[in-house]
Amino acid sequence: MNKFLVEASPLKRIASYFIDLILVIAVGFVLFATLGQNVIAKALGTNEASKNANDFAVSSRLTYYPDGKDVPEVYHYEAKDIEGNKGYQKYLDKVWYYYTAFLNPKKSLNDKIEPKKNSDGEIFSEEDYCHYFYEECFGFKRDSAGDNKYFDYARYDGNIVYTKKPVLNDAYQAKVDAGDESALSELLAYFFHENNSGSTGVYVEAIKDLRSQPYYMNEANRYAYAIWATEVITIAPMVLIFFFIIPLCLKDGRSLGKLFMGVEVVDIRGFRISTFQKIVRPIIVTLLHFLLFLPNVYLGMALYLFFAVASFLMMSIGKKRLNLHERITKTIVVDRKRSTVFKDEHEKSLYMEEYNVDENGNPLMKFSEGEVRVNLTKEE
Repeated sequence: MNKFLVEASPLKRIASYFIDLILVIAVGFVLFATLGQNVIAKALGTNEASKNANDFAVSSRLTYYPDGKDVPEVYHYEAKDIEGNKGYQKYLDKVWYYYTAFLNPKKSLNDKIEPKKNSDGEIFSEEDYCHYFYEECFGFKRDSAGDNKYFDYARYDGNIVYTKKPVLNDAYQAKVDAGDESALSELLAYFFHENNSGSTGVYVEAIKDLRSQPYYMNEANRYAYAIWATEVITIAPMVLIFFFIIPLCLKDGRSLGKLFMGVEVVDIRGFRISTFQKIVRPIIVTLLHFLLFLPNVYLGMALYLFFAVASFLMMSIGKKRLNLHERITKTIVVDRKRSTVFKDEHEKSLYMEEYNVDENGNPLMKFSEGEVRVNLTKEE
């Protein structure tokens, strides 16, 4: 047992890490919220990209700008308002316009729409867009209403009129005419229903389709890229400062967290860390945190968590209680006040001789000259 070194407890090591992490987040957030959003993000085009995407969404008539706001919201209708207007009819009007007019470049008020093409590569006709609506929203097939519970094709003289909005089937039309509140609520939920797990309905699917449109996606991605770049510019330097530069500048490679918790990094043999160890150890730690800044946020988070959990398990259940970067650099974190750390082998030898201890700090037996002679006689 090495009595020279007293390993820092896992609690102290984790606490020192979180102190550094909190400092990074706190300072980085302040920079991002001030310099980042007000200067850098705007310079990278977030305002323009956001406005373009929002204007595109509003022009589809699926969303709207509330009074005094520049961020669009979705519509929320009642099953039946005080004026007698029915919510499902309002939603039907909006999704009908979106699929048959907005997505049709010949009729759309937005010039960013790309014409749709069928499997033969031919551009949709007006009737094709209507068929697209019936199929996408209600699951109809050509010339057949399918199994839709609520709606049927519009008809004239018994013939299907594809270019007209769908109508309620006879059963539900009778319920609506009779003022059946439960039927109106059911129809409203068919278009838009919110619950704890999210939103569902025909109207919700139309909004999802809107967000998948090439122009909207390009502007949304441009906005997301600008925000990501702003985070990198404002927060990544804080990671570099607190996890690399400060440990490189402070004695024995300590970070502010380690300094506060009274722990330090030493060579696994009990010597002061070398220049190589002092540089390589924080490089590994910094690179681990830089994974969080990968353009693919989910991939970066997954990689970071993988290495963080693996490192924690190594420290918690491994025989040597060393985490990943400690194994690579052959270093260990010890309690500063309770450990005796040497500059080199020579200093350790002088200490062992002065205090009559072995290389692990255990006391050696002392014998008087008479005791030595007695022992020698017994051996003879």
